[in-house]
This record gives sequence, C-alpha cells and structure tokens, in this order.
Amino acid sequence: MLATRLHEYISACFTGIWIESHEHEDALAEIVQLCRDHAWTLTTWDIDHGLRQPGQAVQPSDSGASDPLAAIRSLSSLASSNGAALLVLTNFHRFMGSAEVVQALIHQIAAGK
Repeated sequence: MLATRLHEYISACFTGIWIESHEHEDALAEIVQLCRDHAWTLTTWDIDHGLRQPGQAVQPSDSGASDPLAAIRSLSSLASSNGAALLVLTNFHRFMGSAEVVQALIHQIAAGK
C-alpha cells in the first residue's frame, strides 16, 4: 500500500512527502524495493549513521554526517537526470523546530520541482 501511494506521488512530481510510521523498518523496506523496481536513487539519513545507501554497511559517521542541514543539502548532488532521487530522513521530525532546517527543506522542495 505504501509503495503504491508513494509511486503515485513521485510520478505526479511531488517533491516533498511526509510519512509517519510506527514500523520504520517495514516502511523503509517497501521504499527500498520500490526504488529498485524503478531504478530510482535512494539515500537514507539518520542522526546516528548519517547518509548511506541501502545495503551499505553501517559505518561510524564522521562529525559532519550527523548534520541535518548537510543531509538536506546533499539531495541535489544525489539527483540524476534519468529518474527520481529519494532521501529518507528517519526521525527527522525532531529537527523541525529549527528555522534553518525548515528553510533548507523549503528551498530543496522548491528546487526539486
């Protein structure tokens, strides 16, 4: 169900989608499969591991990898002209109280159009 709805949103060029789930790993597994099926680029980020590609071994993150602004700004370098690039920001609601984070998201969502 999540994969079907997400595919519809991405096909309709929605550039920012908020997903709430109590089953993070299950939701991420569906997103990973959707991206594989459509040859889309997928990167995940969390405060502990930083940016990484699915299936990549978890490495201790460097000091800049835990920066939520750097994660948002990285999306433009992840995009390709051939297809969608998704950035899953796990537990990102914790950073939405920051004016800098909100502004960076607004700029990135606008640039994604």
